[in-house]
Amino acid sequence: MTPTPAWWESEHADAAPPFSDELVQLLADVEDAFTRTGAHTPGWEDPHLGADGELRDSREEEYSRCLDPGKYRILWTRAEAWVQVLTARGWAACSDVETGDLRSGLRWAAPPRLRLHRTTVLHPRRPGALVLILARTAADDATVGADVDIARTDAVLPGLVLGVGEPALEVEPFPDCGCDACDSGSRDLLEHLDRTILSIVDGSFETQLSPGWTSRRTSFGASGGSGEEGTDLSLTLTAQPWADGWVPRPLSPAIDQDDSAWAEEMLREGRGATAWFDRLRSRHSGVATTYVRLPQLEQEITVPLDALEHPPAGYRRDHRSAVVTGMDFERAASALRTWTVHRRAGLQVRAAHTPLREGTEVRLGVGLGPLRITAPCRVAWTIEEPDRAGFAYATLPGHPESGIEQFTLTRTAAGLVRFHLDVVSKSATWYARLGAPITRLVQEMVTRRYLRALSAPPPA
Repeated sequence: MTPTPAWWESEHADAAPPFSDELVQLLADVEDAFTRTGAHTPGWEDPHLGADGELRDSREEEYSRCLDPGKYRILWTRAEAWVQVLTARGWAACSDVETGDLRSGLRWAAPPRLRLHRTTVLHPRRPGALVLILARTAADDATVGADVDIARTDAVLPGLVLGVGEPALEVEPFPDCGCDACDSGSRDLLEHLDRTILSIVDGSFETQLSPGWTSRRTSFGASGGSGEEGTDLSLTLTAQPWADGWVPRPLSPAIDQDDSAWAEEMLREGRGATAWFDRLRSRHSGVATTYVRLPQLEQEITVPLDALEHPPAGYRRDHRSAVVTGMDFERAASALRTWTVHRRAGLQVRAAHTPLREGTEVRLGVGLGPLRITAPCRVAWTIEEPDRAGFAYATLPGHPESGIEQFTLTRTAAGLVRFHLDVVSKSATWYARLGAPITRLVQEMVTRRYLRALSAPPPA
């Protein structure tokens, strides 16, 4: 049996810039420690992956349900592996706090949404480096049933909450959802945890918090949007490497609340749907990219067509990207045009055309059991170039959000394929505004599933 490569080996060996030797050794040490700390918390495959290697859609009954919540203790043992490596290197001092609900036991900039239990606090020895907080969302000896309705307020899910700084600022919870529909296997879960901790330790992490704006960026991507409710604090936390002489990875471009330059950079020349048909670009002589001026159809879209270049006030802006592995550019582009990305992200898709084209209307179903939400969109433009492919759609009336999302594939001269997501959105309905924190978690979960959808599973 061929050994499965580690995530940083399979995804980033050819990425630019590549991981440094020191960083690769750090990750390898964590992997080695995990063979001991995680000996009794086995991993699992994506439950949606069939024997033929194809991913099936999530089933209705999988939403809000977790048949094996105990498996998420693997997050605790992965975190313990990081703790062992970081303290063994002398980079940090470790302390445990066991005061039950740590929202009262530690000073938080904004109260975490989940109840916290035993927490490990890592105090880096290097001045300027950010404190790392690893908090468990269940007691160590908690009895976890075989079938948990995670929609219940008393549901026990042994997850992990990461925080940074003093006062502590919550970074995010793991898993982001926990239901069987959103489960893509332990490999994806641990990779995301590794990336987050790595960014903090590496010094490639920055976050801002204010009443009107919150943003975060690492070497893997950036996001920004409306401020954190319930706080009047304004602070910026910028990580520094935990080790002397360590060179951090470059941060992704910041998303500025008042500056649309990021959109122009990500969209390469700031194109909009209001451009003329088949505009030729000088960098690709003789090859047209189709940016369509939409006809006036029955329902108007609910966002300005130039929102990606010039986001209106109050809109959240986000850019993410990932390396595509196990799939060449042409196959990935075909999968994107046939809604495979959306189906693999766990969404139900009803589209007027497959493959999609300009003007195609699609109804995306976000399965929440009896609370399923339907999100109607219309394809605003397509991108068809030798080394770039993709499309963007805009929201229609009835969508809980107002916005535009662009999905783009790019191919470098060396053949490296990357998948990019560019989004501008804001809540458009009362229930989306009322549940804003949950809405952001769902958006984050779907975004990560989008980015994973075009990467084939590693060889067995």
